[in-house]
Amino acid sequence: MPELPEIEALRETLATRLIGKAIISAQSRQFALVKTYDPPLEALIDERVEDTDRHGKHLIIFIGDDHTMVIHLGIGGRIVLADASKKPSRAVSLEIRMEDGVSVQVVELGTKKRSSVHLLRRADLKEHLSRQGPDALSSELSVERFAELVRAERMQLKSFLTDQHRVAGIGNAYSDEILWEAKLAPLHMTTSLEDDEIERLHAAIGLVLPQALEQARSDNYLLVARGDKRGHFKVHRREREACPRCGEPIASIHYAESSLQYCPACQEGRHYADRRLSRLLK
Repeated sequence: MPELPEIEALRETLATRLIGKAIISAQSRQFALVKTYDPPLEALIDERVEDTDRHGKHLIIFIGDDHTMVIHLGIGGRIVLADASKKPSRAVSLEIRMEDGVSVQVVELGTKKRSSVHLLRRADLKEHLSRQGPDALSSELSVERFAELVRAERMQLKSFLTDQHRVAGIGNAYSDEILWEAKLAPLHMTTSLEDDEIERLHAAIGLVLPQALEQARSDNYLLVARGDKRGHFKVHRREREACPRCGEPIASIHYAESSLQYCPACQEGRHYADRRLSRLLK
């Protein structure tokens, strides 16, 4: 699933290509994608893209004086900038045609259609995002505010980092990288963290995400209708490879639809049982 760095790189590209351009048509090709009905998509016709923004994994496009489109790409969502003169493929769920001949297409790969589009009035944006935590790269997420969030409820660090209600923008991939950078075990409980560990975790967010953003700017897979080809991770997706810090083989914990990777030596020296094997032994 795309996370903050990829969404921010995408936002930057769309800002360069779309701001100031007028919309000449907007059509949903997949009924469940657009979650709102008022205002309708037709209200965007002849309006110009005024600005772009982002909160966590949500891409925000300001259109005209009063419309805001909020896009969440889910697992397989992409935004492709295509030639409007060509017939869109069957994978296109939403097509917005611009005055300069560009077709902005929301494409969903795979069978799990989890992308969403909300067309809102400008005044409703704050409420729409109200359940989201502070953006992981915003100035609002000071170390003091971060410490409050960490200590608010007892939960595993991996779950805390990926909970968008607490901190917005971090998912499965970069939570692995952040925890590795902070030398903290993924199943360590939030309420047992010392002050210096919280500071380390906060600093790791501020290090990992900007580095990932630089990589995303050079190769943002969200602009192409293909799979997730990210390969610049230090531990995520590196099961059994040598840890780049200590050389210990990277370990994994597997869940029903995902997995996490960590170093059992330098992330607090903890080694967890792989849940695939645990299920077989029951």
